Amino acid sequence: MPVSRSPLPSPARCAALLIAALTLGCDAPDFERLGALTTDDLPPSPTNAWADDPQAAVLGRALFFDSRMSADGEVACASCHDPEHAFADPEAFSLGAFGRRGGRHAPTLLNVAFNDFQLWDGRADSLWAQPLKAIEAELEGDFTRTELAHFVAAEYSAAYAAVFGPLPDLSHLPSRAKPGDAAWAGMADADRDAVNRIAANVGKAIEAYERKLLCVDTAFDRFMLDGEDLGEQAMDGARDFLARGPGCADCHAGPNLSDQRFHNLGLDHEGTPDRGRADGVEALLNDPFNGVGAYSDDPTAGARRLAEVALGRPEDLGAFKTPGLRGVAQRDRFGHLGHETRLTAWIDDVYDRPGGRGRGGRRGGGDFVGQLSADFPDGNGNPRAIAAFLRTLDCPPLPDELLTPPDPSELPGASR
Repeated sequence: MPVSRSPLPSPARCAALLIAALTLGCDAPDFERLGALTTDDLPPSPTNAWADDPQAAVLGRALFFDSRMSADGEVACASCHDPEHAFADPEAFSLGAFGRRGGRHAPTLLNVAFNDFQLWDGRADSLWAQPLKAIEAELEGDFTRTELAHFVAAEYSAAYAAVFGPLPDLSHLPSRAKPGDAAWAGMADADRDAVNRIAANVGKAIEAYERKLLCVDTAFDRFMLDGEDLGEQAMDGARDFLARGPGCADCHAGPNLSDQRFHNLGLDHEGTPDRGRADGVEALLNDPFNGVGAYSDDPTAGARRLAEVALGRPEDLGAFKTPGLRGVAQRDRFGHLGHETRLTAWIDDVYDRPGGRGRGGRRGGGDFVGQLSADFPDGNGNPRAIAAFLRTLDCPPLPDELLTPPDPSELPGASR
């Protein structure tokens, strides 16, 4: 988990913390459990050698907004991670190719570079591996691996070559093939490797762009660094949020307000129960694009991240990733089901359930869905005050050039 740059003990900051302590006494929030965040705190991405390459980022931005990179030519990364909606989906479940609807909410991409694991179930251990899951998933892009390679060759050959080197000859490969089907099985090992390499590089370019989607310089950061006043209600909410015992900050801690772990909130899931992290671990360990695989640029670093990942842990059943809370009040929906549209209602319904064991528990439950994690706190705070504190984490606007695709003349390798 990234460690925030320690804020300088400026007189203004010291005064703000002292006033908080004098005003609230023993109930003064321990803000050091959170910490400020700046662009200097962006963690490295060692398994992606192009993570901070400016040219890769331009190519990745073009790919992010390109709806042709889907089976029906209608779905881009930006379709589900909409810049006008905090890079998330305003709908509970996104529409994929041919109008197929997914089964989990598409969360924000703001500060996604701070996650140790990506997706609600953590089945990707890098930001570059994550887009490949969405591109290929039947309920999302439904764009097979060879389709992706042919598309890059047809539409982005010069840009790709300028960043990653020339593409191999793909003319003899099937137009549509992916692992698990006969067309893929019939390909030569060298051809499968070449296609996988192109797919990995597509992901690495998209990561280079997504690492620029940062939420820093919030009112809370200015409070921590410069002593900016948060207001009385927000300070009350901070006290509730940071209360010991367990409390919100036991999971939503650190400068990005996430413990990087997975928890079962006890939420119902219609139809077949969603096994969450339990299935995510299996998919991750079998993924050729994980951090120890052939397409990682630093398998040693990848191995360190995977060292604590193991199959068969009971606590992983029905568990989902703790999301960061920067910009949370600017989102349209909350949780992996996206079923709640008001922040205070989410806090009240999910966290302030006196004596409850989750939605499933109220109905009787019986399986792992609806059984809260043992360390899940019973709510005892004021949802409106907590929401006021969380609004101090609202993200400032991103630069305009990150919100739209680049002009073709801006692409790497373009004639100028």
